[in-house]
Amino acid sequence: MKNLLRSLVIIALLFSFVVPDVSAQIWKLRRYELEGGFGMTNYFGDVGGYSNGDNLMGLKDISGKSISGMFNIGMRYKMLEGTWVKFNIGVGSLRGSDEGGENDARGITFSSFIFEPSLRLEQAIINGRDEKSYLMMKGRGVASFRNSFGLYLFAGLGGAIPFPQAKEDPYNRMSDGKSAIIFPVGIGMKFALDPNWSVGADLGWRFSTSDYLDGFSSQYSDHNDVYFLTNISLIWKLRTSRKNLPIFRL
Repeated sequence: MKNLLRSLVIIALLFSFVVPDVSAQIWKLRRYELEGGFGMTNYFGDVGGYSNGDNLMGLKDISGKSISGMFNIGMRYKMLEGTWVKFNIGVGSLRGSDEGGENDARGITFSSFIFEPSLRLEQAIINGRDEKSYLMMKGRGVASFRNSFGLYLFAGLGGAIPFPQAKEDPYNRMSDGKSAIIFPVGIGMKFALDPNWSVGADLGWRFSTSDYLDGFSSQYSDHNDVYFLTNISLIWKLRTSRKNLPIFRL
């Protein structure tokens, strides 16, 4: 009996050391994520806009005339358990119109194709614990999984390459667009569906270093062009090899 008790104590001690280490490392099994999605852009620039005194803190600038779409693809790498770095490419458009705003008499309406590569850092504020539900790995299967919600903040650096075109420009004031550095800042969320797939959404501003994303700059302009992006995406969580490389198969 004493030998049995001694053996049980030794096993319990070993288990107490081994299990936390396994739990601490299990997030490394899926460090890469591929993501694709579609978002809506809302442009804030020189074309369009309302007077400052009647603008409701900018809310009136949000209109159908300034909303367009953008497709996004990206790859995310988990540096630490709650920290990711993500490379993203966005392809879409911006648009705006003076119609109905304080500059209605100016009469400019534009649309612009935009190419947006960016690199950003994401930090969890509510860390999804779906990795903790990987209770047992059996070959390619997972014995148990629990849905998980995560919330994160992001900030980064990128570029915006615009190709604006005038739809209406009575006085020929528009010129070529100018590429700019952008600073993406915002908040995102992810919800794990199973060990391989998640859905995500993020909301963020793109602050630019150019006043010519729309091909027009007013003498009364005090700020560079800005646009807002909402994005919904499908995320594929890739398994990680022993060499810390992604495995592109389910």
